[in-house]
Amino acid sequence: MNHRTHRRVAAAALIATAITAATACGPAGTDAGAKNTAGASPSPAKPKDAFDGLTGTQISDKAKTALQGVTSLRLTGDAPDDSGGTLIMDIAMDTKGSCRATITQPTGGVIQLIKNRGTIVMKGDEKFWRTSLASGEKELTAKQTDAFLELVKGRWMKVDKKTSKAMIRKDMCDLSTLSDELKQDSGSTMSRGADITRAGQSLAVIYDRDGDEVSTVHVAKTGKPYPVEIINTGGTDAGTIKLSEFDKPVDATLPPADQILDTNKLRR
Repeated sequence: MNHRTHRRVAAAALIATAITAATACGPAGTDAGAKNTAGASPSPAKPKDAFDGLTGTQISDKAKTALQGVTSLRLTGDAPDDSGGTLIMDIAMDTKGSCRATITQPTGGVIQLIKNRGTIVMKGDEKFWRTSLASGEKELTAKQTDAFLELVKGRWMKVDKKTSKAMIRKDMCDLSTLSDELKQDSGSTMSRGADITRAGQSLAVIYDRDGDEVSTVHVAKTGKPYPVEIINTGGTDAGTIKLSEFDKPVDATLPPADQILDTNKLRR
């Protein structure tokens, strides 16, 4: 995966909510209140709408502010890869530099990453390694490939600084960096659609349309106004991102030393 893909995977969920322009549709739908007739039982009072009277842009601003205050979150979903395929991701990150990620590539190969402050370890399955070796600059024989696969099977590799810069952008697994980008992003105009209820949670629906491309964001109406789902349709960035586990600890425990491969063996 290249830098551009990393940015889509990690930054899209945060930057898509950084909307600051000021025009939108008003709240969708109104409730016509009927007067009680004699003997009629009064209808139970509806809970106050936290976003009553707010435009899509104003709701987006609230979501942006809420995200800037989180100490950790989990991001799951899919995003397009530059090859034309789709990446499936599950990334948990915090502001302390901890991260745990599982990414399935378009080829079906799976790579796992753990970042614990300055240390990064990775583990790929057989399909990931076979694809990586086949696309490498140095062509390996079948015997060399089998020997390598046997060496890395079920084991983690510690990634040195040079390799980590090539593999993973800082903002992919660093919530603080993403939050800084979120503050600087100018965004675009959001409109408000009809609210929805999903899994018992009431959500405001805001969206941005640019030609055939539509970015829809679902924002929690109860508790803090976190964006919980971002759906991009049309264009080249189609995909769905879900955000959850806000402010929950990220398990970035490194594997035992005997499960981490000494990369010096790979250079022999």
